[in-house]
Amino acid sequence: MNVISRREIREAQARHAICHNWLERWLDTALKATWSSLWDVRKAYPSVDQVGGCLVFNATGARRLIVGVYYSRPGVDGTGTLYIKHFLTHAEYDRGNWKKDC
Repeated sequence: MNVISRREIREAQARHAICHNWLERWLDTALKATWSSLWDVRKAYPSVDQVGGCLVFNATGARRLIVGVYYSRPGVDGTGTLYIKHFLTHAEYDRGNWKKDC
């Protein structure tokens, strides 16, 4: 998968040091993946949810990674894209402001 933007991941790592390693592993997994559906994503991240056009990942320390998703289409383009939207604390996530981006 293409990941846009990795800069957002680096900024989240700086703001949420407890999640640094989780975010590094997530990025490595996502870059190597060819996810064509939510079920493909759940093979690597069983607790991921999809809300509209976004995937919601549960990260370390009660954080949530919100990414826009365009799934891979095998035989057409072969590579999907993930757009980093938000990396939120549980309290920020619960406010629901992120949903407008999905």
